[in-house]
Parts: sequence; structure tokens; C-alpha cells
Amino acid sequence: MENRIQKVNLLGQYLSSLRSADEALEMAMIISQDILGYDYAIVRLLENDILKAVKWIGFPREAADLVIRVGEGISGEVAKTGQSVLVTDTLKDSRFLMGVKGCKSELCAPMIYNGKTIGVFNVESAAQGFFTEVDRHLLETLASQLTASFEAARLREELAKAEKMSIVGSLASSILHDIRNDIHRLSISSDLLKTSPRDSDLIATISDTVKKSADNIYNLVEDIFEFLKTGRSSMTIKRVRLGDLFENVVEQIRSQAPDDVEIKLNLADSLELDMDKRQVRRALLNLGKNAVEAMPDGGELEINVKDEGGAVVMEISDTGVGIGKDNLEKIWEPLFSYGKKQGTGLGMAIVQQVINDHGWEVSVKSETGKGSTFMIKAPYS
Repeated sequence: MENRIQKVNLLGQYLSSLRSADEALEMAMIISQDILGYDYAIVRLLENDILKAVKWIGFPREAADLVIRVGEGISGEVAKTGQSVLVTDTLKDSRFLMGVKGCKSELCAPMIYNGKTIGVFNVESAAQGFFTEVDRHLLETLASQLTASFEAARLREELAKAEKMSIVGSLASSILHDIRNDIHRLSISSDLLKTSPRDSDLIATISDTVKKSADNIYNLVEDIFEFLKTGRSSMTIKRVRLGDLFENVVEQIRSQAPDDVEIKLNLADSLELDMDKRQVRRALLNLGKNAVEAMPDGGELEINVKDEGGAVVMEISDTGVGIGKDNLEKIWEPLFSYGKKQGTGLGMAIVQQVINDHGWEVSVKSETGKGSTFMIKAPYS
């Protein structure tokens, strides 16, 4: 018993350190299963008098999707009264709603925040009489800890979203100015095509201007969308072969880089990592694009990817102008742009957000006049 109480206390401390609401839910269920020994568990949050499943263990999808209203079943009663319920024999309890075949005992505790029930933490067992009054008190404590950490994490996420919107709002004037200039160039190009339809040299020049202006507008909008979309809640994690990822990234960087920039890729084909491929690809492209822009007179961009035992290390190095010591820490700040005439200043903020969301690390070493090296360290188990 004392050991279980210690685990509950440790879980509370651990949950309070998590910054993602989804991660808090997942870890609470995994660790509480070790404490209570249940077979099935489900967390349902209250939304318009309906308890909607947000995380579960052992339940089939159709059971998780079951619509439970306040007052219906054991979970609905707990949501209505704010009091936990212990059922030692579900076959003899008329309130029991069959979610998993073979479930014979159930324990459900409310999730209460600021005096209001926001959801329920429900656990079940295939053994009759499995849960005790001690388990009831433990689950009530676990539900309370989960609620506090979940709401704190959710508040942090909402504040982060609000901060991002505020940053984008601050960018509005600058972005509209850049877009207006590009649209003006597109308009002039269109007029020139009408007046000189047979001048092949002029058409080639106009075509180049149109493409650059369109690319500028696209990149401005894309930066904003990517900045707003970063975050753990928007991630789709899959196993990715790094050889395929980096070959694609290098191909795109090379297609946009001037001829006097040499690009090298050194990578072992067998390396793989779990990641959100779209987000990581975007972060790598941002680093590659910055490296190319740092070499206006040409140079070398070298990408090294290696396994250092327990972590994959990715290095993106250039022989460009470098970053001054005063700016090394500032480069991660949204809106900070060093030496660029165009852009949102969100590129490096996106890189840091993506890397942090994956639980990885990103750092930079730079020397003015000699170049920069960005290093991403991705631990694996």
C-alpha cells in the first residue's frame, strides 16, 4: 500500500512537469495502470452534457465512441454527482453500460476543476470484486492529479496559440507591404507582356520576375501557416528513413541554390527515426535555405547525419558570413531577422519549435566571416 501511495505522489510530480495536455493524459493512464492493475481504462471529457472519450486503454474504438450523456450509466452518474462509484459486480448493477465484453468490475472517479466536473476517469477489470475502497481513494487522487496537470497544460497551449496569433498580428503590416510590392511587380509584368508580346528576351525576364514574386508571396504565407501549425497536438508520428528524407531535402535546396553553392550530403542509408516527417522536413528546409542565403558569394553547404549511439546527430554547416555573438541567442526569437530584406522572421522559430516538440535538441555554433553549423540531436531508444 505504501509503495502505491509513493507511486501516486511521484506521478503527480511527473505530470506537473509535462507541457502537453495529450501527453499528460497518455502518461497518467500508463502509470496508473501499474498502480491499480486494471485491464481497461478510459478518460472522457464533458462537452455539452456529453462525455466524449479522449484517451483509452483496452477499449475497442466502437466502445470509446459510445455516446454517454450526463446521468447515463456509471460514468454519466459520476459526471452528474461529482462522486466516485465502485462496482464490484457489473452484472448486478443496472447502471452498467457494456463497453468491453467480460468486464466484471468497474471504478469511476470524477475530474473536478474549479468546483466543476470536466470529465471522468473510468477503469475496469475482468475480475469480479477486483477493486477495493483503497483503490477508490487512489483513483480519486489520480483523477485529481490528472485534472490539475491536464488543465495547466491546456492553458499553456491556449496561451501559446494566443501568443502566436499576437506575433502574426505584429507581422501584418510588414507582410502586407511585401505582398503589395510583389503584386505590383506582377501587375507591371502583365502590362509589359501585353505591349511586347514578341520580344523573347523581355518575356524571359518577365517570366523570371513573375516566378520570384509568386515564390515570395507563397513563402510568406507558408511561413505563417507553418508557425501556427507547430505544436505537439498537430504532429503525426511515423518511422521515417533518413536517407529518403535528406535526399528529398537536398534536392529541393539544390534546385533553389545558385550554381556557386556546392552541396554535400554524408549519411548512412540505414538510419531511421520516429518523427512528423512534414514538420521535420520543413525545419530542415529552413536551415538549408538560411545556409544558402548566408553565402551570397558562393560557398559550401555540408550536411552530415550520423549515429552517435543513443542519438542521431544531424549537422548543417555552411561557409557563409556567420552570425555575430550578440545575435546567436536572438535567432530563435519570432520576428528576428538578421541581414534579410524580405521574410517573416519566423523561419528559425519554426525550426526550434519543431525540434523541441519532438523532444530533440538544436544548437548552433558560428563565427563571423567563417560560417555556421546547426546541430540537431535526436535521441532514440
